[in-house]
Amino acid sequence: MSRAQPMTPDERRRALIEATRPLLLEHGLTITTRQIAECADVAEGTIFRAFGTKQSLIEAVVEDCFAPAPVIAAIDAIPAEFDLEDSVTWMVKILQARIHQVRSLMAAISPGQPHGKRLRPPHRDFHQAIDEALSRILARFDDQLTVGTPTACWAISAMAFAAVMPLADHPDAADPRQIARLILHGIAIGTEDTAC
Repeated sequence: MSRAQPMTPDERRRALIEATRPLLLEHGLTITTRQIAECADVAEGTIFRAFGTKQSLIEAVVEDCFAPAPVIAAIDAIPAEFDLEDSVTWMVKILQARIHQVRSLMAAISPGQPHGKRLRPPHRDFHQAIDEALSRILARFDDQLTVGTPTACWAISAMAFAAVMPLADHPDAADPRQIARLILHGIAIGTEDTAC
């Protein structure tokens, strides 16, 4: 019977981040290193060897939540055969899923934060990287856009964000297809719809 290959330090850090995220969502900052160790199926000392402190692990979870790579990969995976509306619908769906994930995590950890050091989202070049990914998809439809790519990216991101805010309680706000149609066609009847 062969023994399982030991994890590399990066793999162990990744496993601890993945184990900690749902615990933070459920318990907030009251989680203990013992809970994390049990969830990750490691000895408690492993956490301290990998991250030094529980606070450093929590900060790594927050940073991971804001990392653009998974969002970029999902956008880049939008099938080439999708038309413009389908592509924008998927962009909105991808962005909304990430916004929900970030808001849930920040809500879980924010109430218990001491007044001294606050966990801040590490934005860095997040928006630029996402816009570049959106632009790669929108480039397929240059001949169908009435605005430049930067404006199109802004509209998609802004509408995806606005639709998941607490004040956006309209039923259509939860439907990425409706949001995509609003972005693409606005609120006015087009000339083709008014022609006799």
